[in-house]
Amino acid sequence: MHTVGFLRPLRLFLLSLAVLELLALAGLGLPWLRGLGSDDGAASASPTGLRVSPLPPWALLPTTVAEGDLVPFQRALVEANAPKPEPDVVPAPPPGPSIEEIGAQELATTVPPPDVTFGENERWILVNTATQRAVAFEGAKPVRVALVTTGMPGWVTPWGEYQVYARVENETMDSTTLGIPSDSADGWHVEDVLFTQHFNGPVTIHYNYWRPESYFGNVASSHGCVGMRYNDAKFFWDFATIGTRVVVVPMGG
Repeated sequence: MHTVGFLRPLRLFLLSLAVLELLALAGLGLPWLRGLGSDDGAASASPTGLRVSPLPPWALLPTTVAEGDLVPFQRALVEANAPKPEPDVVPAPPPGPSIEEIGAQELATTVPPPDVTFGENERWILVNTATQRAVAFEGAKPVRVALVTTGMPGWVTPWGEYQVYARVENETMDSTTLGIPSDSADGWHVEDVLFTQHFNGPVTIHYNYWRPESYFGNVASSHGCVGMRYNDAKFFWDFATIGTRVVVVPMGG
């Protein structure tokens, strides 16, 4: 019983020493923590008189790393997140003149063929299958040059002098009128053909909306007719009338 009574005060004494040691260590650590916040990073004195060392060198390392020191994977991440330069935008080439503008430019140099006769103020039409042009003349003066598409090989627009004998403002053209089934390889059925002017049997001057614009003035593609774009066909419709002469030539003009 005396032994147990002796150990209990010893245990309390040792526990007190441990608590005092912890308090002492805490007191020494607080000044060092306060020193971390000093402006100059120099050693400072604690209340106990101890000197606190400045921040260790590793604490002063730069917060960024040179790009060359990055490992390949990190460098790839940096490059992936880097802002991308705007791609070079190549401006589209300016559009060329329209077929109407080309026709207007050619007015100054267009003259009648030397072997065609006409009245001084006669309104007449010249169709040139070589140049794919149709010209509205008043006497010797050209008033409109239209880029057209005439008869393709095998369907060449017939050469010679003719007169407009019929006019249909909106016509349906069907190859069955020529004995060709419209559903055959050589047949056709076209509706809403505007400003149609007949001058040689089924051969006409008319608005052609089913050919691309690049054909006009360049490619003979019709079954003999003289196809025009809308504005040109409308002009020739207003220009001509029943009896207007149409002269088709293979060259000149």
